Amino acid sequence: MKRRKLGFIKVVLLVSLVLNFIQCETQESLTKKRIKSVEQGLLRGVYLKGTRPEKLSLFDRLQFYRVPGVSLAVMDGFQIEWARGYGTKNIAQAEPVDENTLFQAGALSQVLATLATLSLVDEGLIELDQPVNTYLCRWKMPIYSVNRQRRLTIRDILTHSAGFYEIEFQGYTPGDSLPTLVDILEGKSPARNPKLYPVYPPGTQRVYSEAGFVLLQLLLEDVTGQDFAQLVKERVIQPLHLANTTFECPLPPALQARAAQGYDRQGQPLPGGARIFPQQAAAGLWTTPTDLLHLSLALIKMARGEERDVISPLLIREMLTPRLGLQAMAFLVEGSGDDLRFYLEGYNPGFSAFLVVYPSRGQGVAIMANSDNGLYLSEEILRAVAANYNWPHFQPEEKTPYRLPVEIYQEYVGRYEVNPQYHLDVRYEDYYLIIHPTGQVPTRFYAESKSTFFAVDPYIQIQFLRDRQGRVTGLVLRQKRTRVEAKKVS
Repeated sequence: MKRRKLGFIKVVLLVSLVLNFIQCETQESLTKKRIKSVEQGLLRGVYLKGTRPEKLSLFDRLQFYRVPGVSLAVMDGFQIEWARGYGTKNIAQAEPVDENTLFQAGALSQVLATLATLSLVDEGLIELDQPVNTYLCRWKMPIYSVNRQRRLTIRDILTHSAGFYEIEFQGYTPGDSLPTLVDILEGKSPARNPKLYPVYPPGTQRVYSEAGFVLLQLLLEDVTGQDFAQLVKERVIQPLHLANTTFECPLPPALQARAAQGYDRQGQPLPGGARIFPQQAAAGLWTTPTDLLHLSLALIKMARGEERDVISPLLIREMLTPRLGLQAMAFLVEGSGDDLRFYLEGYNPGFSAFLVVYPSRGQGVAIMANSDNGLYLSEEILRAVAANYNWPHFQPEEKTPYRLPVEIYQEYVGRYEVNPQYHLDVRYEDYYLIIHPTGQVPTRFYAESKSTFFAVDPYIQIQFLRDRQGRVTGLVLRQKRTRVEAKKVS
């Protein structure tokens, strides 16, 4: 009887081991399948009605957009499922991108600046709704007519409702004289920006402006007496174990060896190398997609009270609560329940970054590229990830092309001048326009209204302009962050 019992136990253990092995293999197999499906399943932003969205190769799209390299990490089930790098971080040296390659993160810098700020709030050193001048020492926010009745607060800055005009800093070439934060605020040389001043009453409008985060960086340094990079390292980066994340400038040698080179829209390296940002809180972060997801997981755990490494649950939940439209602190937040997501995209010259996370689902993706064209590629990768992980958003849009009267098409035919060296030549065929930019391949544009046309690959919109007499005078081309105007010259 005892032998039978022991035999039965052995069988149970053997079956259990086999089942565990099969389960592990199944998960590994599923991940490999997902990776391959993403790599071969990129999707354009739009497709024509009556057709099906075409699945595209990530490797082909790298070449199409002239993006040297891209890195991404995917989260599922509240853990990072996989991370991969593609292409090269430096074309001249043919160094491959991997999951540890560092990229500039642009606006995602503001997430870490926000966490550092909230850590000071948690300690009672500052208050979100106190006027910033309460804490500033080296410089005070001037009083203008727009902020006389309601003074600027830290919360206003964190939610992009500080009232400053829209501005995104472009950085400085290595070797340039660098301005102080006060130089930047006052628009004094060697700063290259005009004076930073409010144009709206604080707290009334959401306008993306990196000006507020320059002021925030100054405030954090004044309150703590610490350099911003060291402050964030001690309060955010080290507690959250973000090993490949830094605001240090220049990069330490160990990290410099793993940093990607930035490239422009034509695929040329940035002259002098990656830009330097004295406006660190606004755009000075170097990191990896994997670290961005580790940061996101930490936010989810802190919001649930599962860990309190940096900020209290109450403040994290407040951080992720929209205030004006979709704008929360640093992030944009949209949806509800399982479909709630927080997201943000970043751009620096030569670099792009995108992060989206579903906190209730424990899913998300971070994508970083070393190119001005990186955001176009990232959106196609995002749609591939969404399709493979059954996300309800980020699907390609079906568009119906319209057939206009022939005489309308013919009115748009001609040459449009962006500058003396760059033209757009427009001709008419069948039920669409062919637009041929100088030095580029011709692209087919379909009508979506009497004056607006779109291209599928890549997704571009063009609107033709008329004067009061109805004559076509020019056009405006829009492609995500790009807006180009051209005058009709023939």
